[in-house]
Amino acid sequence: MKIAVFGANGYMGQHIVHYLIEEKQVLPLCFDIQGDFMGKHQVKYQQMDISDKAQVQRLDQDFDYIYFFSGLTGTDISIDRYEAYIKVNEIGFLNLLDFLKNLDQKPKLIFPSTRLVYKGVENSPLPEEAEKEFRTIYASSKYNGEMYLEMFRNLYGIEYTIFRICVPYGNIVGGQLSYGTISFFLGRAMKKEPIVLFGDGNLKRTFTHVMDVCRQIIEVSEMPESNGHCYNIDGETFSLKGIASIIGEKYDVPVQYSQWPEKALKLESGDTIFNASKIIKIFPHTLNFSLQEWING
Repeated sequence: MKIAVFGANGYMGQHIVHYLIEEKQVLPLCFDIQGDFMGKHQVKYQQMDISDKAQVQRLDQDFDYIYFFSGLTGTDISIDRYEAYIKVNEIGFLNLLDFLKNLDQKPKLIFPSTRLVYKGVENSPLPEEAEKEFRTIYASSKYNGEMYLEMFRNLYGIEYTIFRICVPYGNIVGGQLSYGTISFFLGRAMKKEPIVLFGDGNLKRTFTHVMDVCRQIIEVSEMPESNGHCYNIDGETFSLKGIASIIGEKYDVPVQYSQWPEKALKLESGDTIFNASKIIKIFPHTLNFSLQEWING
């Protein structure tokens, strides 16, 4: 089996590579824009700028699976840097799809999407078909990627599976304990600084350990019945206040509340709680990790 991982130097990309090597005994060919692979494994690595169509056209043609984790992330920054986000997240992805469309043997594409494509609903788990809303260029670029996959599947027979990720946590390939929301909370707590939440802290998210994210993505994407489908990644749902309180108690720091900044409030999607019944139906054992146990471990 021949596998490629694009965006191999990112947080999720490095963990996908780790899972493939450690759990599947597969050495993937890795691509990213940096000169060298930044993970902890020895891998086959090629520098590539996916927004350069000529570079993409020089790819090997015999991959079985391509895990496409290239792309820029971020919310409000995507508004200011819209040209870069569209160039990388959309044009870059289309460059790859354009290359693959004429191959006799087409690999399957695995594409990570985001909770930010959903219109949040208070205390309501969201299935994959829930109402969509796009408050940033980043969110719309991820959903456009989903639509491009279906277009190219319909026209050229390129198979795919999409996985929408809510909030991953944990890190087993680098020095930092976590990224994103959990990293922010832990960073302040470990410096004995108060954990600060906007509003009342009652916003809810679905949290998943990064290795559970990888396991769901890789194991489900190998199932033929996942072809052409989109899945919410399973996890555990907590309020931000609940998680901040667990971390604050461990490190003996207070949780404080402040008024929402105007721009942040306009960008906030509300509760994003995932209904993961679709992925559980074909892959019942989705979780090995508990967020509360991980924090207190």
